[in-house]
Amino acid sequence: MDLATKLLVFFLALGGMIFLHELGHYLASRWAKIDVEEFGFGLPPRALALWRAKGYLLFNRQRVEIPKNFERNFDWFGVERRPAVATVDQDGDKYILRTMSITFEEKVVPPQPKANQAELTVGANGQVVSDAPEPVVKTQTLSLGTERGSIEWTGQIDEVHPGTLLSLNWLPLGGFVRPKGETDPSVPGGLGAASPWKRIMVYVAGPVMNLLTAIIVYSLITGLQGVPVKGPVRLEEISPASPALEAGLQPNDVILSINGQTVSQSSDVSNIIYNNLDKPLTLVVDRGGQQVTITATPLSSRVEGGQGPLGILMAAPATRSATLGEIVSNGVVITGIQAASIVYLPIALIQGAISPDQAQLVGLVGIFDIVSSAVDNDVASRQEPVQTSAPAPRPSYETLLIIASLSVSLGIINLFPIPALDGGRILFTLPELIFRRRIPADKENIVNGVAMLLLIALMLFINGRELLAKLIP
Repeated sequence: MDLATKLLVFFLALGGMIFLHELGHYLASRWAKIDVEEFGFGLPPRALALWRAKGYLLFNRQRVEIPKNFERNFDWFGVERRPAVATVDQDGDKYILRTMSITFEEKVVPPQPKANQAELTVGANGQVVSDAPEPVVKTQTLSLGTERGSIEWTGQIDEVHPGTLLSLNWLPLGGFVRPKGETDPSVPGGLGAASPWKRIMVYVAGPVMNLLTAIIVYSLITGLQGVPVKGPVRLEEISPASPALEAGLQPNDVILSINGQTVSQSSDVSNIIYNNLDKPLTLVVDRGGQQVTITATPLSSRVEGGQGPLGILMAAPATRSATLGEIVSNGVVITGIQAASIVYLPIALIQGAISPDQAQLVGLVGIFDIVSSAVDNDVASRQEPVQTSAPAPRPSYETLLIIASLSVSLGIINLFPIPALDGGRILFTLPELIFRRRIPADKENIVNGVAMLLLIALMLFINGRELLAKLIP
Protein backbone atom coordinates (compact mmCIF):
# COMPACT_ATOMS: atom_id res chain seq x y z
CA MET A 1 0.00 0.00 0.00
CA ASP A 2 1.30 3.48 -0.84
CA LEU A 3 2.67 5.88 1.76
CA ALA A 4 -0.18 8.40 1.45
CA THR A 5 -2.79 5.76 2.29
CA LYS A 6 -0.74 4.53 5.25
CA LEU A 7 -0.43 8.10 6.55
CA LEU A 8 -4.18 8.55 6.19
CA VAL A 9 -4.85 5.36 8.17
CA PHE A 10 -2.31 6.43 10.80
CA PHE A 11 -3.83 9.89 11.31
CA LEU A 12 -7.37 8.54 11.32
CA ALA A 13 -6.48 5.84 13.86
CA LEU A 14 -4.41 7.98 16.25
CA GLY A 15 -6.51 11.10 15.78
CA GLY A 16 -9.70 9.11 16.25
CA MET A 17 -8.51 7.70 19.57
CA ILE A 18 -7.57 11.15 20.89
CA PHE A 19 -10.86 12.57 19.59
CA LEU A 20 -12.89 9.88 21.40
CA HIS A 21 -10.87 10.59 24.57
CA GLU A 22 -11.84 14.26 24.40
CA LEU A 23 -15.42 13.34 23.52
CA GLY A 24 -15.58 11.53 26.87
CA HIS A 25 -14.48 14.69 28.68
CA TYR A 26 -17.06 16.71 26.73
CA LEU A 27 -19.99 14.39 27.49
CA ALA A 28 -19.07 14.24 31.17
CA SER A 29 -18.82 18.04 31.32
CA ARG A 30 -22.26 18.40 29.81
CA TRP A 31 -23.62 15.82 32.26
CA ALA A 32 -22.12 17.84 35.13
CA LYS A 33 -23.76 21.05 33.80
CA ILE A 34 -20.34 22.58 33.11
CA ASP A 35 -20.13 24.92 30.13
CA VAL A 36 -17.68 23.82 27.44
CA GLU A 37 -16.21 26.79 25.62
CA GLU A 38 -14.76 24.88 22.67
CA PHE A 39 -14.56 21.39 21.22
CA GLY A 40 -11.77 21.38 18.66
CA PHE A 41 -11.11 18.91 15.84
CA GLY A 42 -7.32 18.73 15.60
CA LEU A 43 -4.93 20.83 17.67
CA PRO A 44 -4.47 24.63 17.58
CA PRO A 45 -3.85 27.00 15.93
CA ARG A 46 -7.47 27.33 14.84
CA ALA A 47 -8.19 27.15 11.14
CA LEU A 48 -11.95 27.63 11.11
CA ALA A 49 -14.87 28.13 13.48
CA LEU A 50 -17.32 25.54 12.19
CA TRP A 51 -20.43 25.89 14.32
CA ARG A 52 -21.65 27.16 17.68
CA ALA A 53 -24.45 25.51 19.62
CA LYS A 54 -27.33 27.40 21.22
CA GLY A 55 -26.70 29.09 24.57
CA TYR A 56 -28.16 31.71 26.84
CA LEU A 57 -27.25 34.76 28.90
CA LEU A 58 -28.77 36.60 31.84
CA PHE A 59 -29.46 40.24 30.94
CA ASN A 60 -30.80 42.32 33.84
CA ARG A 61 -31.46 38.92 35.48
CA GLN A 62 -33.71 37.98 32.54
CA ARG A 63 -32.80 34.86 30.56
CA VAL A 64 -32.16 35.50 26.88
CA GLU A 65 -31.57 32.65 24.42
CA ILE A 66 -28.52 32.92 22.15
CA PRO A 67 -29.36 31.36 18.76
CA LYS A 68 -27.01 28.79 17.27
CA ASN A 69 -24.15 30.24 15.21
CA PHE A 70 -24.77 33.74 16.64
CA GLU A 71 -21.32 35.36 16.27
CA ARG A 72 -19.49 32.04 16.49
CA ASN A 73 -16.03 33.67 16.43
CA PHE A 74 -16.76 35.92 19.42
CA ASP A 75 -15.22 35.24 22.84
CA TRP A 76 -18.26 35.51 25.10
CA PHE A 77 -16.43 34.99 28.37
CA GLY A 78 -15.11 38.53 28.62
CA VAL A 79 -18.44 40.37 28.65
CA GLU A 80 -19.92 39.50 32.04
CA ARG A 81 -20.76 42.48 34.30
CA ARG A 82 -20.50 44.90 31.39
CA PRO A 83 -23.14 47.45 30.29
CA ALA A 84 -24.87 46.64 27.04
CA VAL A 85 -27.84 47.40 24.81
CA ALA A 86 -29.66 44.35 23.46
CA THR A 87 -32.52 43.87 21.03
CA VAL A 88 -34.59 40.71 21.37
CA ASP A 89 -37.66 39.04 19.94
CA GLN A 90 -40.23 37.37 22.14
CA ASP A 91 -41.30 33.81 21.32
CA GLY A 92 -43.91 32.73 23.83
CA ASP A 93 -42.24 32.98 27.22
CA LYS A 94 -38.76 33.06 25.67
CA TYR A 95 -36.62 36.00 24.58
CA ILE A 96 -34.33 35.47 21.57
CA LEU A 97 -31.21 37.62 21.20
CA ARG A 98 -30.92 39.45 17.88
CA THR A 99 -28.32 42.19 18.36
CA MET A 100 -26.16 43.43 21.20
CA SER A 101 -23.89 46.42 21.70
CA ILE A 102 -21.39 45.94 24.54
CA THR A 103 -19.48 48.81 26.11
CA PHE A 104 -15.89 48.25 27.21
CA GLU A 105 -14.16 50.80 29.42
CA GLU A 106 -10.40 51.22 29.62
CA LYS A 107 -8.27 53.64 31.64
CA VAL A 108 -5.62 55.26 29.46
CA VAL A 109 -2.81 57.45 30.86
CA PRO A 110 -1.87 60.24 28.43
CA PRO A 111 1.84 60.51 27.62
CA GLN A 112 3.76 62.43 30.29
CA PRO A 113 5.73 65.51 29.15
CA LYS A 114 9.51 65.32 29.05
CA ALA A 115 11.42 66.28 32.19
CA ASN A 116 12.64 69.59 30.83
CA GLN A 117 9.09 70.50 29.78
CA ALA A 118 7.33 69.43 32.96
CA GLU A 119 5.80 72.22 35.00
CA LEU A 120 6.19 71.78 38.74
CA THR A 121 3.87 73.36 41.27
CA VAL A 122 4.87 74.07 44.89
CA GLY A 123 2.15 73.36 47.43
CA ALA A 124 1.31 75.31 50.59
CA ASN A 125 3.57 73.07 52.69
CA GLY A 126 6.47 73.71 50.38
CA GLN A 127 6.39 70.29 48.72
CA VAL A 128 6.63 69.94 44.97
CA VAL A 129 3.39 68.75 43.38
CA SER A 130 3.65 67.03 40.01
CA ASP A 131 1.34 68.14 37.24
CA ALA A 132 1.34 64.62 35.63
CA PRO A 133 -1.81 64.03 33.55
CA GLU A 134 -4.66 62.07 35.11
CA PRO A 135 -5.80 58.75 33.58
CA VAL A 136 -8.58 59.12 31.02
CA VAL A 137 -11.41 56.58 30.75
CA LYS A 138 -11.99 55.56 27.15
CA THR A 139 -15.01 53.59 26.05
CA GLN A 140 -15.34 51.25 23.12
CA THR A 141 -18.57 49.73 21.83
CA LEU A 142 -18.68 46.33 20.16
CA SER A 143 -21.73 45.45 18.09
CA LEU A 144 -22.92 41.86 17.57
CA GLY A 145 -25.63 40.60 15.26
CA THR A 146 -27.18 42.24 12.21
CA GLU A 147 -30.97 41.87 12.37
CA ARG A 148 -32.51 44.01 15.11
CA GLY A 149 -35.16 42.60 17.37
CA SER A 150 -38.51 44.19 18.13
CA ILE A 151 -37.68 44.87 21.82
CA GLU A 152 -34.72 46.95 23.05
CA TRP A 153 -33.23 46.56 26.51
CA THR A 154 -30.52 48.58 28.23
CA GLY A 155 -28.68 47.18 31.21
CA GLN A 156 -25.94 44.77 32.24
CA ILE A 157 -24.89 41.27 31.22
CA ASP A 158 -25.00 39.23 34.45
CA GLU A 159 -24.02 35.76 33.22
CA VAL A 160 -23.01 34.20 29.91
CA HIS A 161 -23.54 30.55 28.92
CA PRO A 162 -22.73 30.44 25.20
CA GLY A 163 -23.06 27.23 23.26
CA THR A 164 -19.98 25.12 22.60
CA LEU A 165 -17.89 26.24 19.64
CA LEU A 166 -16.91 23.44 17.26
CA SER A 167 -13.64 24.38 15.59
CA LEU A 168 -11.31 22.93 12.99
CA ASN A 169 -7.62 23.26 13.82
CA TRP A 170 -4.47 22.96 11.77
CA LEU A 171 -2.69 20.00 13.44
CA PRO A 172 -4.61 16.86 12.38
CA LEU A 173 -4.14 14.87 15.60
CA GLY A 174 -7.25 14.20 17.64
CA GLY A 175 -8.88 17.16 19.34
CA PHE A 176 -9.32 19.04 22.59
CA VAL A 177 -12.02 20.22 24.98
CA ARG A 178 -11.85 23.54 26.84
CA PRO A 179 -14.32 23.61 29.74
CA LYS A 180 -15.22 26.92 31.31
CA GLY A 181 -13.00 27.79 34.28
CA GLU A 182 -10.91 24.64 33.85
CA THR A 183 -8.11 25.80 36.16
CA ASP A 184 -9.84 28.65 38.01
CA PRO A 185 -12.21 27.71 40.86
CA SER A 186 -13.37 31.34 41.10
CA VAL A 187 -15.29 31.08 37.81
CA PRO A 188 -18.95 30.28 38.61
CA GLY A 189 -20.28 27.23 36.80
CA GLY A 190 -16.80 26.21 35.60
CA LEU A 191 -14.92 22.94 35.97
CA GLY A 192 -12.64 24.30 38.70
CA ALA A 193 -15.65 25.38 40.76
CA ALA A 194 -17.47 22.04 40.43
CA SER A 195 -17.66 19.52 43.26
CA PRO A 196 -14.73 17.08 43.55
CA TRP A 197 -16.91 14.16 42.46
CA LYS A 198 -17.98 15.98 39.31
CA ARG A 199 -14.38 16.91 38.51
CA ILE A 200 -13.29 13.30 38.93
CA MET A 201 -16.10 12.16 36.63
CA VAL A 202 -14.94 14.61 33.98
CA TYR A 203 -11.30 13.57 34.33
CA VAL A 204 -12.00 9.83 34.24
CA ALA A 205 -14.47 10.01 31.33
CA GLY A 206 -11.74 10.39 28.68
CA PRO A 207 -9.83 7.20 29.63
CA VAL A 208 -13.11 5.32 30.08
CA MET A 209 -14.09 6.26 26.52
CA ASN A 210 -10.79 4.80 25.26
CA LEU A 211 -11.36 1.55 27.15
CA LEU A 212 -14.92 1.31 25.81
CA THR A 213 -13.50 1.82 22.31
CA ALA A 214 -11.06 -1.05 22.87
CA ILE A 215 -13.88 -3.31 24.09
CA ILE A 216 -15.92 -2.52 20.99
CA VAL A 217 -12.98 -3.12 18.62
CA TYR A 218 -11.94 -6.39 20.28
CA SER A 219 -15.59 -7.50 20.21
CA LEU A 220 -15.75 -6.61 16.51
CA ILE A 221 -12.64 -8.71 15.82
CA THR A 222 -14.18 -11.65 17.68
CA GLY A 223 -17.33 -11.31 15.62
CA LEU A 224 -15.34 -11.20 12.37
CA GLN A 225 -12.91 -14.02 13.17
CA GLY A 226 -15.20 -16.27 15.17
CA VAL A 227 -13.96 -18.39 18.09
CA PRO A 228 -11.56 -21.32 17.68
CA VAL A 229 -12.83 -24.84 18.12
CA LYS A 230 -10.79 -27.74 19.40
CA GLY A 231 -9.32 -29.88 16.69
CA PRO A 232 -6.07 -31.26 15.25
CA VAL A 233 -3.01 -29.02 15.61
CA ARG A 234 -1.36 -29.10 12.18
CA LEU A 235 2.12 -27.72 11.46
CA GLU A 236 2.06 -25.35 8.52
CA GLU A 237 5.76 -24.34 8.35
CA ILE A 238 9.08 -25.39 9.91
CA SER A 239 11.71 -22.68 10.28
CA PRO A 240 15.14 -23.36 8.78
CA ALA A 241 17.99 -24.15 11.22
CA SER A 242 15.46 -24.64 14.02
CA PRO A 243 15.17 -27.31 16.74
CA ALA A 244 12.00 -28.57 15.03
CA LEU A 245 13.78 -29.08 11.70
CA GLU A 246 16.76 -30.77 13.34
CA ALA A 247 14.42 -33.10 15.27
CA GLY A 248 12.67 -34.17 12.08
CA LEU A 249 9.31 -32.38 12.30
CA GLN A 250 7.71 -31.73 8.90
CA PRO A 251 4.96 -29.52 7.48
CA ASN A 252 1.47 -31.09 7.71
CA ASP A 253 2.45 -33.12 10.80
CA VAL A 254 -0.46 -33.21 13.25
CA ILE A 255 0.61 -33.00 16.90
CA LEU A 256 -1.30 -35.53 19.02
CA SER A 257 0.48 -35.21 22.37
CA ILE A 258 3.50 -33.65 24.06
CA ASN A 259 5.18 -35.41 27.00
CA GLY A 260 2.15 -37.67 27.22
CA GLN A 261 -0.30 -34.76 27.42
CA THR A 262 -2.96 -34.76 24.69
CA VAL A 263 -3.26 -31.45 22.84
CA SER A 264 -6.33 -30.31 20.96
CA GLN A 265 -5.63 -26.62 20.25
CA SER A 266 -2.66 -24.45 19.39
CA SER A 267 -2.73 -22.68 22.77
CA ASP A 268 -2.05 -26.04 24.48
CA VAL A 269 1.06 -26.51 22.35
CA SER A 270 2.30 -22.95 22.97
CA ASN A 271 1.81 -23.22 26.75
CA ILE A 272 3.70 -26.53 26.99
CA ILE A 273 6.57 -25.22 24.85
CA TYR A 274 7.05 -21.97 26.80
CA ASN A 275 6.77 -23.80 30.14
CA ASN A 276 9.58 -26.19 29.12
CA LEU A 277 12.22 -23.99 27.55
CA ASP A 278 15.63 -25.73 27.21
CA LYS A 279 14.03 -29.05 28.19
CA PRO A 280 13.57 -31.96 25.74
CA LEU A 281 9.95 -32.57 24.69
CA THR A 282 8.55 -35.86 23.38
CA LEU A 283 6.04 -35.16 20.61
CA VAL A 284 3.75 -37.76 19.09
CA VAL A 285 2.61 -36.66 15.64
CA ASP A 286 0.37 -38.10 12.96
CA ARG A 287 2.20 -38.18 9.62
CA GLY A 288 0.09 -39.49 6.79
CA GLY A 289 -1.87 -41.84 9.05
CA GLN A 290 1.17 -43.13 10.97
CA GLN A 291 2.17 -42.09 14.48
CA VAL A 292 5.75 -40.84 14.78
CA THR A 293 7.54 -40.01 18.05
CA ILE A 294 10.02 -37.13 17.91
CA THR A 295 12.15 -35.46 20.61
CA ALA A 296 12.82 -31.73 20.26
CA THR A 297 14.15 -29.07 22.65
CA PRO A 298 12.69 -25.52 22.58
CA LEU A 299 15.47 -22.98 23.12
CA SER A 300 15.14 -19.88 25.28
CA SER A 301 17.89 -18.20 23.23
CA ARG A 302 15.58 -18.17 20.23
CA VAL A 303 12.90 -16.37 22.27
CA GLU A 304 15.34 -13.58 23.14
CA GLY A 305 16.30 -13.37 19.47
CA GLY A 306 12.69 -12.87 18.46
CA GLN A 307 12.29 -16.38 17.02
CA GLY A 308 9.97 -19.14 18.10
CA PRO A 309 11.67 -21.40 20.66
CA LEU A 310 10.89 -24.52 18.61
CA GLY A 311 10.63 -22.98 15.15
CA ILE A 312 7.14 -24.12 14.15
CA LEU A 313 4.22 -22.29 12.61
CA MET A 314 0.90 -23.87 13.48
CA ALA A 315 -1.97 -23.66 11.02
CA ALA A 316 -4.79 -21.33 12.00
CA PRO A 317 -7.33 -23.29 14.05
CA ALA A 318 -10.81 -23.96 12.78
CA THR A 319 -13.37 -21.45 13.97
CA ARG A 320 -17.11 -21.13 14.40
CA SER A 321 -19.37 -18.11 14.57
CA ALA A 322 -19.28 -16.42 17.96
CA THR A 323 -22.44 -15.85 19.96
CA LEU A 324 -23.34 -12.34 21.13
CA GLY A 325 -22.30 -13.26 24.66
CA GLU A 326 -18.90 -14.51 23.46
CA ILE A 327 -18.39 -11.40 21.35
CA VAL A 328 -19.00 -9.04 24.27
CA SER A 329 -17.21 -11.14 26.89
CA ASN A 330 -14.12 -11.54 24.67
CA GLY A 331 -13.96 -7.78 24.19
CA VAL A 332 -14.17 -7.15 27.93
CA VAL A 333 -11.73 -9.92 28.89
CA ILE A 334 -9.06 -9.03 26.33
CA THR A 335 -9.27 -5.34 27.23
CA GLY A 336 -9.02 -6.19 30.93
CA ILE A 337 -6.00 -8.45 30.43
CA GLN A 338 -4.16 -5.83 28.39
CA ALA A 339 -5.02 -3.06 30.86
CA ALA A 340 -3.70 -5.19 33.74
CA SER A 341 -0.46 -5.88 31.85
CA ILE A 342 0.10 -2.12 31.33
CA VAL A 343 -0.52 -1.43 35.03
CA TYR A 344 1.91 -4.24 35.95
CA LEU A 345 4.59 -2.96 33.56
CA PRO A 346 6.27 -0.48 36.00
CA ILE A 347 6.25 -3.16 38.71
CA ALA A 348 7.82 -5.68 36.34
CA LEU A 349 10.56 -3.17 35.50
CA ILE A 350 11.33 -2.58 39.18
CA GLN A 351 11.34 -6.32 39.88
CA GLY A 352 13.59 -6.98 36.88
CA ALA A 353 11.02 -9.34 35.35
CA ILE A 354 11.46 -7.52 32.04
CA SER A 355 14.37 -5.51 30.67
CA PRO A 356 14.12 -1.76 29.95
CA ASP A 357 14.49 -2.54 26.23
CA GLN A 358 11.24 -4.52 26.35
CA ALA A 359 9.39 -1.55 27.87
CA GLN A 360 10.82 1.16 25.65
CA LEU A 361 8.53 4.13 24.96
CA VAL A 362 7.38 4.49 21.37
CA GLY A 363 6.81 7.80 19.62
CA LEU A 364 4.84 8.79 16.54
CA VAL A 365 7.44 7.36 14.16
CA GLY A 366 7.39 4.01 15.94
CA ILE A 367 3.59 3.93 16.05
CA PHE A 368 3.46 4.74 12.33
CA ASP A 369 5.82 1.84 11.59
CA ILE A 370 3.63 -0.53 13.60
CA VAL A 371 0.43 0.66 11.91
CA SER A 372 2.10 0.56 8.49
CA SER A 373 3.23 -3.04 8.99
CA ALA A 374 -0.25 -4.04 10.19
CA VAL A 375 -1.88 -2.44 7.13
CA ASP A 376 0.53 -4.27 4.81
CA ASN A 377 -0.21 -7.61 6.48
CA ASP A 378 -3.97 -7.04 6.32
CA VAL A 379 -3.78 -6.17 2.63
CA ALA A 380 -1.57 -9.20 1.87
CA SER A 381 -3.95 -11.53 3.70
CA ARG A 382 -6.76 -10.47 1.39
CA GLN A 383 -4.91 -11.01 -1.88
CA GLU A 384 -5.48 -14.07 -4.03
CA PRO A 385 -2.73 -16.73 -3.73
CA VAL A 386 -0.27 -16.93 -6.61
CA GLN A 387 -0.81 -20.68 -6.91
CA THR A 388 -4.42 -21.45 -7.69
CA SER A 389 -4.15 -24.76 -5.87
CA ALA A 390 -3.00 -23.11 -2.62
CA PRO A 391 -5.71 -22.37 -0.06
CA ALA A 392 -6.78 -18.74 0.23
CA PRO A 393 -5.21 -17.03 3.27
CA ARG A 394 -7.50 -16.18 6.13
CA PRO A 395 -8.03 -12.38 6.35
CA SER A 396 -6.14 -10.80 9.23
CA TYR A 397 -7.27 -7.86 11.35
CA GLU A 398 -3.93 -6.57 12.61
CA THR A 399 -4.83 -2.90 12.06
CA LEU A 400 -7.91 -3.25 14.27
CA LEU A 401 -5.81 -5.07 16.86
CA ILE A 402 -3.30 -2.19 16.88
CA ILE A 403 -6.11 0.37 17.24
CA ALA A 404 -7.61 -1.55 20.16
CA SER A 405 -4.19 -1.97 21.81
CA LEU A 406 -3.37 1.74 21.44
CA SER A 407 -6.79 2.66 22.83
CA VAL A 408 -6.12 0.61 25.97
CA SER A 409 -2.67 2.15 26.32
CA LEU A 410 -4.00 5.70 25.93
CA GLY A 411 -6.74 5.10 28.48
CA ILE A 412 -4.61 3.39 31.14
CA ILE A 413 -1.55 5.65 30.83
CA ASN A 414 -3.77 8.72 31.21
CA LEU A 415 -5.00 7.27 34.52
CA PHE A 416 -1.46 7.01 35.92
CA PRO A 417 -1.04 9.49 38.83
CA ILE A 418 1.26 11.77 36.86
CA PRO A 419 0.64 15.55 37.02
CA ALA A 420 -0.84 17.05 33.85
CA LEU A 421 -2.48 13.71 32.98
CA ASP A 422 -6.04 12.85 33.97
CA GLY A 423 -4.76 10.58 36.74
CA GLY A 424 -2.65 13.41 38.16
CA ARG A 425 -5.63 15.74 38.23
CA ILE A 426 -7.66 13.07 40.02
CA LEU A 427 -4.80 12.76 42.52
CA PHE A 428 -5.02 16.50 43.27
CA THR A 429 -8.75 16.11 43.90
CA LEU A 430 -8.44 13.31 46.48
CA PRO A 431 -7.38 15.52 49.46
CA GLU A 432 -10.60 17.48 49.00
CA LEU A 433 -12.59 14.24 49.32
CA ILE A 434 -10.59 12.75 52.18
CA PHE A 435 -9.59 15.77 54.29
CA ARG A 436 -12.18 18.31 53.06
CA ARG A 437 -9.31 20.65 52.20
CA ARG A 438 -8.50 21.67 48.67
CA ILE A 439 -4.98 22.11 47.35
CA PRO A 440 -4.63 25.78 46.28
CA ALA A 441 -5.42 26.13 42.60
CA ASP A 442 -2.34 28.25 41.87
CA LYS A 443 -0.01 25.56 43.26
CA GLU A 444 -1.86 22.81 41.36
CA ASN A 445 -1.60 24.81 38.14
CA ILE A 446 2.15 25.33 38.62
CA VAL A 447 2.77 21.61 39.18
CA ASN A 448 0.62 20.62 36.21
CA GLY A 449 2.25 23.27 34.02
CA VAL A 450 5.79 22.12 34.84
CA ALA A 451 4.78 18.47 34.37
CA MET A 452 3.25 19.27 30.99
CA LEU A 453 6.47 20.95 29.87
CA LEU A 454 8.45 17.87 30.97
CA LEU A 455 6.05 15.56 29.12
CA ILE A 456 6.36 17.66 25.97
CA ALA A 457 10.16 17.55 26.30
CA LEU A 458 10.01 13.75 26.70
CA MET A 459 7.79 13.44 23.61
CA LEU A 460 10.17 15.62 21.59
CA PHE A 461 13.13 13.52 22.74
CA ILE A 462 11.46 10.19 21.87
CA ASN A 463 10.24 11.36 18.48
CA GLY A 464 13.53 13.08 17.71
CA ARG A 465 15.46 9.90 18.55
CA GLU A 466 13.21 7.80 16.33
CA LEU A 467 13.45 10.30 13.48
CA LEU A 468 17.25 10.38 13.69
CA ALA A 469 17.32 6.57 13.69
CA LYS A 470 15.33 6.67 10.45
CA LEU A 471 17.51 9.30 8.83
CA ILE A 472 20.83 7.89 10.10
CA PRO A 473 20.55 4.08 10.18
